[in-house]
Amino acid sequence: MSWALEINKADIREAQIREVPAQDLSDGQIRLAIDRFALTANNITYAAFGEVMRYWDFFPASLPDNGRLPVWGFARVAESKSSALGTGERIYGYFPAASELVVEPSGVSPTAFVDASPHRADLPAPYNRYVRCADDAGYDPALEAEQMVLQPLFLTGWLLARYVNEEAAFGANRIFLTSASSKTAIGMAKCLKDENRAGARLIGLTSPGSRTFVEGLGFYDEVVTYPEIPALHQGDPALIVDFAGDADINRALHTRLADDLKANIRVGGAHWEHSTPSGDLPGPRPAFFFAPDHVQRVIADLGPGGFQKAYGQSWNEFASGASGWLAFKDYSGAAASLEIYRKLIDGDAIARDGLTISV
Repeated sequence: MSWALEINKADIREAQIREVPAQDLSDGQIRLAIDRFALTANNITYAAFGEVMRYWDFFPASLPDNGRLPVWGFARVAESKSSALGTGERIYGYFPAASELVVEPSGVSPTAFVDASPHRADLPAPYNRYVRCADDAGYDPALEAEQMVLQPLFLTGWLLARYVNEEAAFGANRIFLTSASSKTAIGMAKCLKDENRAGARLIGLTSPGSRTFVEGLGFYDEVVTYPEIPALHQGDPALIVDFAGDADINRALHTRLADDLKANIRVGGAHWEHSTPSGDLPGPRPAFFFAPDHVQRVIADLGPGGFQKAYGQSWNEFASGASGWLAFKDYSGAAASLEIYRKLIDGDAIARDGLTISV
């Protein structure tokens, strides 16, 4: 019997492990036995925005009111009715937090394929692409944990840094990153430290308990805790990149920065339970950043080869240094996945930990 972590769409605090029957394969399909996946605050963002951003649509659940949590990880081809893929291959990509996934490979190349299952046809293309590890030049078995935990988050951070550079930081000379200890924010901060065309000062906003960790990263010019927001300097143009998605933090920042504020780029919902933005905030209205749209735009600008070269160079440098600030911890089985999910929901996970589940 297979299992899947299923979440109540109406209240994402409600989650359970469900035993589900294995799906029979049709011609052209393959069964992927999921081996390992990561769980991070990014997965809570997937759940919090599951309806609005259609994250629940990728992996239909056993009950209509439930959703299966999307995760990034590795699997192997356990059964195949596709002439293009044999059993035993190792695959990296977007999976449910579950023991298996049935997909319909299309556009198969030596390095990748796309799931052409009808229900995924109009969903964002980057999430439907699966990498064949054996011929992927960027795959390193020794860095699987880094890839699962950080790569999806780093891509968003890399895209954000590129976007901010393209927009000359919207005229700001201060860039505030909320939830500065989050892995996506760390990725963006690293990229801006490497290339900051506007020369804007990078300020990490975090909780008092995470201050020492964030300062130790060395990626921020300054670290400020949330209680210190009312004392922020006024008079210089500012940009917010919001990874926390906390309505109270947004109001405090907009109130303090007011006319100084040039833009608020909303990325995630780490503080998901207080994430609904107020409609009467001073200054510019928060604008959501949807990474898949920016991926397609950058690929169009650079070409597929240029994109892979530019992104790959940054990713390899980031991944190779991650063990200096991140402690990877692996857990096993369905019960552990539910326990870790609940810790993330409650905000009890430690920023320094990179959490993975071995199925």
